[in-house]
Amino acid sequence: MKKLVGILLSLLAVVLIGGFAAAALVRFSPGFDVDENSWNPKIGAATREVLHARRARDNRLPQFYLHYLQAALQGDLGQSDSFKAPVTELLRERAPVTVRLIVAGTAGGLLLGGLLAWVAVWPRRAGMEIAATTISGLLMAIPPAVLALAFFFGESPLWLAIAVVLLPRVFGTMRALLDQLYSSSALLAARARGAGPAVLAWRYVALPALPQFMALAGVTLALGFGAIIPIEALCDVPGVGQLFWKAALARDLTLLCGLGLIITFVIAAVQSATDLVAGDR
Repeated sequence: MKKLVGILLSLLAVVLIGGFAAAALVRFSPGFDVDENSWNPKIGAATREVLHARRARDNRLPQFYLHYLQAALQGDLGQSDSFKAPVTELLRERAPVTVRLIVAGTAGGLLLGGLLAWVAVWPRRAGMEIAATTISGLLMAIPPAVLALAFFFGESPLWLAIAVVLLPRVFGTMRALLDQLYSSSALLAARARGAGPAVLAWRYVALPALPQFMALAGVTLALGFGAIIPIEALCDVPGVGQLFWKAALARDLTLLCGLGLIITFVIAAVQSATDLVAGDR
């Protein structure tokens, strides 16, 4: 119970700091005070000055964030200035697209990264190990945006692009874990007793590696959120990643603050749940 309370308090602190950081990055970005009224010839200098003063007053960061949190606790994430729609409505429309891509991409990245790590470790062949390491290194060097465009123009599923982006991130950890298990005394003893491949794989590989694998899955899911933004933005996918990108371009403080809170909460919650389950094991 004590550990659970500590995790919940840590989760709350991370969410609050993450939302404030997202708002601060936008509020103090160059050109934030410039809007469409700055170049409107129909607006006089005095009116323009009044509008700018009102915008600066409404977007004072500490006051804005406190008021925003008060409304968010009541389920109101505000009205998007750029989309002219409630933030909750925008999230409700776009979240399913992003969730499907991230879940499928994370599962694919874990599977492909695990298979490549197995090829590098289990057969104990130098050629296969070099090939697996080379593939992982090449994929690590390619930016996610380039991979996304390649899959987009090739008319391939975009979740597979996320999986390929995550593959080299998974490979290193899975390789080290499998290498450690391969040389464990328990597995060597079981192999000497003539245990079959299925028994070795389940009892001496899968079960001992389960806590580390769950922790890796949580980290990979968090990395998937980072990869989804350029992929959705470049491939015109109407998801939360594209929404975040458009909100940043429009300097939409209300929308970015809501997205920052939601995304930080999801990532921190997944990490906290993973730490709790892995720690209990």
